[in-house]
Amino acid sequence: MTAKTIASLAILALFVAPSAHAADDSSLRFHGGAVEPASLTLPANTPIKLLVTNSGDTAVEFESFELHRERVVQPGQTITVYIPALAPGTYSFIDDFSNGAVKGEIVSR
Repeated sequence: MTAKTIASLAILALFVAPSAHAADDSSLRFHGGAVEPASLTLPANTPIKLLVTNSGDTAVEFESFELHRERVVQPGQTITVYIPALAPGTYSFIDDFSNGAVKGEIVSR
């Protein structure tokens, strides 16, 4: 590899890799046409490692336009969604597979 390629990969890794300074894990659980908690409060200006569990019988899709995140979670599966440091505010999310019937919010304070 050339020095230019290595430098480019190093810069790319800064944007792709999750922060080593993420706060403790936070979690959401989808089950039976609902999500718990429906409102999750997280610290502002701190990257978060969000664990999303699907305890239901069918796949769900954690989707947030505001957070630019979209992940499918199969039944019985737990995935990790890395959330960047958020400015204070409220960020909505849905289970897109329920056509938006299952929804919640992340409140950053």
